[in-house]
Amino acid sequence: MAGAGAGGPASRINRRYLLLTIVFAALSAILVYAAVSRGGGTTKQAESATLTGSMVVAKADIPARTQITADMLTLEDVPLDVRPAAALTNVDDVVGKLTRYPISAGEELTASKIVSLQGSQTTNSLSFDVPKGMRAISIQADQVISAGGLVLPGDYVDIMSVLNGVKSDGSVVPNYVVKTILQNVQVLAVAQNVADVAVGADTSTTSGTADNSHGSAAKPNPDATTLTILTTPAQSELLFLAESNGTLRAVVRGFGDADTTELPPIFQNELVPTAP
Repeated sequence: MAGAGAGGPASRINRRYLLLTIVFAALSAILVYAAVSRGGGTTKQAESATLTGSMVVAKADIPARTQITADMLTLEDVPLDVRPAAALTNVDDVVGKLTRYPISAGEELTASKIVSLQGSQTTNSLSFDVPKGMRAISIQADQVISAGGLVLPGDYVDIMSVLNGVKSDGSVVPNYVVKTILQNVQVLAVAQNVADVAVGADTSTTSGTADNSHGSAAKPNPDATTLTILTTPAQSELLFLAESNGTLRAVVRGFGDADTTELPPIFQNELVPTAP
């Protein structure tokens, strides 16, 4: 009877409690390990987020086409996850270079914002403002053709061409037809004043968003004799042909107006009322 009692219900219940205790202990160990692992990952992420690095920034506003000196710059520590990939990190890589565009105080310096003074580049080189695939062409201007001398570098304009006509008898009709040949093209320079603003973002056409921020030194110049326009190679040929055969007029666009539309030519006889 005693042997049977030792293997009876009480012994089975004790074994069940032992098994449950082992299972709960194993679960507790797993949960503790998972919690510790998550805590370690969070710590590593926090440490990564606080890592900083230096980048070169402007101490004060730097105008375009300005040779950069050390006193114009400072190093600023910023979190690595927000530092621009193109930011320069060594002051020596910037000093002595030339700014392409105006740099604001606190703005980071990148390779695309500066150029080297080595070779034949100079501070008044127009080539800095001509994007790849585009051309800068100058046309004759005066205070009538260029909107009273109020066209400034950085403005966007339409170009109209006024051409003579030829009658069947060979006689010439002056100012016979006018045609808008170019629309929304940027003025890069007026006389010797060059725009110190970045050209439109769209470098394949001249229909990008207009940026009419004027050059820092730009002033109305009624005595200007030339306008330099940013065009495609094909537009350069058209503009040269039109200037060689007629009179050009620059029509200034309003700020932010980049819309273009095909305009038909207007003939001189359309100014004369039709006889009743």
